Order: sequence, then C-alpha cells, then structure tokens
Amino acid sequence: MPVTNCAGCLVPIKSKDRLQCITCHSFFDLPCADITERRFRSLSTEWKGNWKCPKCCSRIPNSDNTNTPVARSASKASVAVSSQSRGNITTPIESPQFQIPPNFVTEDRLREILKDEISSTIKSTIKQLITTEFKTIYDKITDYQESMTFLSKQYEDIRVRLDDTISCMNELKRDNERLKTTVSDLTGRLCSTELHMRECNVEVNGVPENRSENLINTIVQLTKVIESPLSSDDIHQVTRVAKLSRDSERPRAIVAKLRNPRTRDILLAAVTKFNKQNPQDKLSTSHLGIGGTRSPVFVSEHLTPSNKHLHAAARKKAKELSYKFVWVRNGRVYVRKDENHQAISIRSEDSLNLIK
Repeated sequence: MPVTNCAGCLVPIKSKDRLQCITCHSFFDLPCADITERRFRSLSTEWKGNWKCPKCCSRIPNSDNTNTPVARSASKASVAVSSQSRGNITTPIESPQFQIPPNFVTEDRLREILKDEISSTIKSTIKQLITTEFKTIYDKITDYQESMTFLSKQYEDIRVRLDDTISCMNELKRDNERLKTTVSDLTGRLCSTELHMRECNVEVNGVPENRSENLINTIVQLTKVIESPLSSDDIHQVTRVAKLSRDSERPRAIVAKLRNPRTRDILLAAVTKFNKQNPQDKLSTSHLGIGGTRSPVFVSEHLTPSNKHLHAAARKKAKELSYKFVWVRNGRVYVRKDENHQAISIRSEDSLNLIK
C-alpha cells in the first residue's frame, strides 16, 4: 500500500488503519479522525466506505441551512423523488449520510467517565490506606491495652506485697520495741545480779605482777598499812583478772573477795582516810614492800565492765564541766559540781547529758 499523508496532521500514514473521506477523498489517520483503534476495528466496511471527514461534514451551502443533519436528510430524500419523477431519465446516486453510532462517546462524556473512574480509584485507595492505618493503630492500641493490663496486674501484686511488707515491718518494729524493753529490763537485772555478786569484792590496781607473789599476803599488808588490819580468814579469795584492753601496759588488777560487804566498806573507808591524812604520801607500792619504781595503788569497789566504762565517761565529762567530785558507792556512779550542789546519779550514758 502506497504511503500517503494524513490530511489532518500532514504526517505520512504508515499503518493500514486509516479512513478515506467519501466526499473529498482525503485520507486521515485514526487520531485525526477521532476514532480509537478498538472502535475502528468494530466498524463495518460499509460504514468505513461512507465516512466523511469533519471538514466536509461542517460545510454550509450558500443558499440556505438545509445542510443541517436533520434538514439534509429530508432535502436529499425529496431530490431523489423528484429525479425519479423526471421521466426516469437520470437517477442521481445519493451519497450515504454520516451517522453517529449509538455507542459513540463524546469528549465531555469521556472526561466525566475518566473523572468518575479517577475519583472512584482515589476514594478506594484512600479508603484502603485509611483502613490499613487504622488497623495498625488499632493493633497498637490493643497491644498498649494488653501492656497496661499486665502492668496494672503487676502493680496490684506489688501493692499487695508492699502492704504485706509494711504490715510485717510495723509488726517487727513493735517486736523490736518490746525486745528493747525486755533487753533493758534484763540488762538492769543482770547488772543488779552482778553488783550483788561483787558486793563483797574490792579491786586493787597498780600492784606490779610477780611470778612468786602471794596475793593474800599483799592484801593483808595493805590493810595493815591503812590501819584496818584483816586476817587471812577475812579474805575468801584473791585473784588477778584479765585486762579490759590487751594493749594496756598496766599490770592486771587484783580482785579480793572479803567476808561480807561491811568488811569491804570498812576497808574502802580506811583507804580514803589514809590518803586524806597523807596527801604527800598516798598509798603506793612502797607501802606494800614492793621494790622498784614507786607507783600509786588504787583500791575501789569491784565494778562491772559496763559500770567501769560509765565511770570513765563520767570522770571525763566532769573534768570538761569542772565538776569537783566523781565517786562510786555500791556499784553506782555519782557526780557533784561542788559542796553546795546535790549529787547526781549516773545510771547510763544518756544520764551524762543531764550534767550541765
């Protein structure tokens, strides 16, 4: 087939799909003829042979407007009748009319269809996206709800356990207070028992140790020096006791158990009297016949370890506050600021706070 140019776009038509105007005999490709390829293949051969181009369809005669689609059909029909009535001399052949097929789609209609399709597609896509997003959000919310339910259960369990723990702690506190009271009471009873067991004892400090020493003779010699002599029958037991501090260089103390508390009190009073009468020559190792360096000898009640500690703390506190007197009687520690003040009994370290 020879290559011809399209009368519309003047481009050579290389495809077999083309239309030729029955009036001007010009060739047109399918885009210029405003016909799709699918539509072209569905047209009949007769329709293709009677096709007119848009230019020929829009021509208007100079005489009147009978070339309109409606008037043209009636006019040409009358011409055919009149020609036949003229003695059947000639019968002009009418050119076939260009009729719009019933399924023809206009450009505006096509726009509406495309618009509807695009709108429908967009709506469907948006709906699908929204559905997907909402499903994701719903799943997350469901997970959060499950997590919150789990955390709430855990919190409730922890709260119950905390309440039980607090209740147990309160009970333990009450038990602790009761135990403190019991311990304090038992400590007091133990101290009283220890004091009762030591009420006949005297403690002698400052006597040097010797392997061949006779402690009973030492105590007897001491009582002779202070002019309150005792016999060996008045002394039930004499021994040295362990040091409170192993690092101390002082000799171990001597504890003597006498016949009765009255004997002990007489001995202690005699020691105090001797030291007052001899302020320049108080009781020392030289009075006991012990050679070597002279060192003072102290005789006192045999106190419990706790009372010894309390006595030391009381002496330190009294020195800081310029108290003149600190002494022990019957296992009790007393302090007095001077002769014009009353004595204060120190029962515990808390009592030291009362000293002002």
